[in-house]
Amino acid sequence: MYKQPDIYDEAQRRVRRKSKFYKHLFFFAVFNGFFFFTGLFQGHPLEPLQVTFFWGIGLLFHYLRVFGVPGSGVLSSEWEDREYRKELDQLEKRKKPTRQIDDHLELKETAKSYRDSDLV
Repeated sequence: MYKQPDIYDEAQRRVRRKSKFYKHLFFFAVFNGFFFFTGLFQGHPLEPLQVTFFWGIGLLFHYLRVFGVPGSGVLSSEWEDREYRKELDQLEKRKKPTRQIDDHLELKETAKSYRDSDLV
């Protein structure tokens, strides 16, 4: 039918994606905390808010890419796998040739209804 990916390679890929997200989240918290406290000591605590906002949007998209939409299963790895299998099944159904009539026909010996002397 279609190739099934090696389950260990798939698990390793998913763990790597989660690890990258958690590192992204860690650096988001550390740097934005640093920016906030630096701004606070300088008397402008809301100054880094723009950086935090746009970086937070990037972090949100990273989360959705790794874990999907919470509670719905949409965009999750399992959802991607189901959609991938559905698409492959549909493509394979379209690709299958229609049944040929010739496949089931057999040639039968016919009874000889002529004499050899009748042939020229």
